[in-house]
Amino acid sequence: MRVEVAVVGAGPAGLLAAWEAARRGASVSVYEEHPTIGEPPHCAGLLSIRGLRRLGIEPGEFILNEVRGCRLISPSGITLEAWGERAKAYVIDRPRFDGALAERAEGEGASIETSRRVMRWLHDDGRIAGLSGVDFEVEALVSIDAEGASSLLSTQAGLERPGGLLGGVNVEVEGVDVDADLVELWFSGQLAPGLFAWVIPLDGLRARCGLAASSGQPYERLRLFLSRRFGGEPGHSRPWRGVVVTGGPIPRTYLDGLLVVGDAAGQTKPTTGGGVILGGLCALEAGRVAADALSLGDPSAGFLQRYESTWKSMLGGEFSSMSLARRLMNRLGDRDLDELFKALKEAELEALLTRLVEEGDMDMQRAVIRRALRDRRLLGVAMRVLGRVALSELRSLLNP
Repeated sequence: MRVEVAVVGAGPAGLLAAWEAARRGASVSVYEEHPTIGEPPHCAGLLSIRGLRRLGIEPGEFILNEVRGCRLISPSGITLEAWGERAKAYVIDRPRFDGALAERAEGEGASIETSRRVMRWLHDDGRIAGLSGVDFEVEALVSIDAEGASSLLSTQAGLERPGGLLGGVNVEVEGVDVDADLVELWFSGQLAPGLFAWVIPLDGLRARCGLAASSGQPYERLRLFLSRRFGGEPGHSRPWRGVVVTGGPIPRTYLDGLLVVGDAAGQTKPTTGGGVILGGLCALEAGRVAADALSLGDPSAGFLQRYESTWKSMLGGEFSSMSLARRLMNRLGDRDLDELFKALKEAELEALLTRLVEEGDMDMQRAVIRRALRDRRLLGVAMRVLGRVALSELRSLLNP
């Protein structure tokens, strides 16, 4: 079989790349290893309203709830809250969301084949010339790797695997008391080293709870968290497990005949691990460049590097700032976190946090990080907790 563009993976990044390439006239086939699009779900399912607009995605039946703010909890239980007057994010049904993206890609002529696990690349004179799996082989002028954080194929091609890989797990609980408008983020190196635990409300009595951690068994950590949060382990759905990427983009995201997008490329927010929006923006660019390469008859690395140049120009500063913020956060032990929360509380900075949430961007976080650090009170708190060693790094976040 021969196609112009072959896409590995029918997650949001793969489907957005397929949609963009197909609507620009390319013949596109998507290969998904699982039998059902969106199953099993792999993320917490909290997407910014502004981010969906950037991707050109209209609200649909996949939306379960809207949230206006967040509640941050320190290891010892110190709480900070930040609200916006308007909804900032949607809680989504990820299988339905992926299904909607699949329908949109198919509407532009893309073909999607499920239960098709790609196992290796085809090579022709040093370039990626297609892909193969059990009982199938596909020649392609341009291949797009959207396989996710496993990155088995991209490393097979000689590219690097993303860093900052954490084990993640989600469950849904019912019959619990949660605030339907607020997401809870629980910070503790004992509980969730490398990130945090979350409670994402589906309504006032149901929530999606999870965490990501750099060590230990995520599900066992989650059971301890559920007991702490709800005073006993509530009944919950089957766990959804996945890998959360917090290390930032890999150094190179293209080769002759190949583009790498989404989690496989490390195109997620290092601060939270969320990858649908930023990875999606990069995937749209990959689809555009793939279609342009076909129209010019040039799928070489020399041409495909335009993809990397464009996404780095668009998002490189965002990834750099968030990566630095993540490194600084990873230095904080539980005692440091409690000191930070206590200092913020004593300095009466919750109003500032609320303003940052109201005015800030959940996905493009560089500006809000800078705005926060330009507040002398907040900068003083950060310096007191992080110490003088972090001064030059904090200053680098403030530079243009």
